[in-house]
Amino acid sequence: MKEIRKPDKTLVKLLPRQKPTPGVVYVRSQFTLSFERDGKSYAFNTLTRQFVEATLPERCKAGEGCDELIETLFLVPEGKDECAFYNSISALMRAFARKKGNGGYTILPTMACNARCVYCYEEGAVPISMTPETADQVVRYILDSRRGDRVRLAWFGGEPLLRPEIIDRVCQGLRDAGIDYRSSMVSNGSLITPEIIAKMTGDWRLRKIQISMDGAEPDYIRRKRYCVYRNDYRRVLDAIDALSEAGVWVSVRCNVDEENWGGIPQFVEDLESSVDCKDKVRVYLSPLFSVRSGENDMPFWEKVVGARRMIEGAGFATSSALGGKSGFRVNHCMADGGGVVIMPDGSLYPCEHCPAESRFGDVWRGVTDEAARREFCRTDRTREQCRNCPFLPECTSFASCPVHDYHCREVHELMALDMLAQVLEKSKESDASEENDSFC
Repeated sequence: MKEIRKPDKTLVKLLPRQKPTPGVVYVRSQFTLSFERDGKSYAFNTLTRQFVEATLPERCKAGEGCDELIETLFLVPEGKDECAFYNSISALMRAFARKKGNGGYTILPTMACNARCVYCYEEGAVPISMTPETADQVVRYILDSRRGDRVRLAWFGGEPLLRPEIIDRVCQGLRDAGIDYRSSMVSNGSLITPEIIAKMTGDWRLRKIQISMDGAEPDYIRRKRYCVYRNDYRRVLDAIDALSEAGVWVSVRCNVDEENWGGIPQFVEDLESSVDCKDKVRVYLSPLFSVRSGENDMPFWEKVVGARRMIEGAGFATSSALGGKSGFRVNHCMADGGGVVIMPDGSLYPCEHCPAESRFGDVWRGVTDEAARREFCRTDRTREQCRNCPFLPECTSFASCPVHDYHCREVHELMALDMLAQVLEKSKESDASEENDSFC
């Protein structure tokens, strides 16, 4: 067995190596993804994150030459309930992570937005905004409920930059209280100015931002449907460049479907020519839910995965998928991580999708319905169709999640194999470089 990538460091500390037991029949773990490339066999463990060059038997016993694969959980005792095992490991990792603090606070200064995206899942929401009095109470709520020395804030909306004064007020309140905080933001980017960037890198302590776009300029205009269009496509490209130059990590999320796919090469070309500090910018294509939930989604996903080479060729990092993440995923989303969503009216929710039944309190009274919060955030209730899935550690047992992909397993496998192929390429390049250095 040749190791290409080591297992998760925390898991190695928490889990003893599985001792081969004489007489026990071992089979491939459900969390083992096996494939062949260039005449060699490889295996990736989606639970431990270990990646090896090895040929796995269908069945074996201790002492038959596969003990190392048994010890590293690529092979497990026949009949083992691996879903229950994963849930127990996940609970351990969550407890370990909770010692470092809570999941942070996602704050919506407003539900209003200057765009009217054709796909917006918040369409029809009342465009209320947070009052200064509510913002002050948000600060008090954070002070009372925080765990750990540092507070993580995430600004969301609506378009949060429609109410920068609310962001100012919350940040000022935390500074007055001597709280160390860091923040991130999701924005359409059209309202970013040099003055806003100064706030972001100064008082707001913004470390990263996700900016949503919709392909080349004609598609962008048609799909964003700004109330008043002011050359926003170019303004956003300039903002991405300025933010990256200022040291902010930028994730450009391009929402895609068949209607705007033809303009993606032009969009990438525009980004390439507009952004100088590319090492701070990540670009990824995200199929709309209408695509992901449809039974004919796989051909489109194949195009999305194939487009990574074009994006990387332009100098940008792409979205990290299964093979690109070296560590165990403790949390998979905001609610799963124990975060709190604070709406403009001060209501508390576990998820930014804010289903009405999941409201569990407000910033004045704190948690008033612990049962609703606990039920929505349960992680011990795996969907039946997910119990035997090899990608359970990469997805979640978080059964209340409202997001569903029609071909979930197939999409995960497609993306995983693509990323693992890239890991292999980098590993071979590293090995070649070491050989050259040794020769010299």
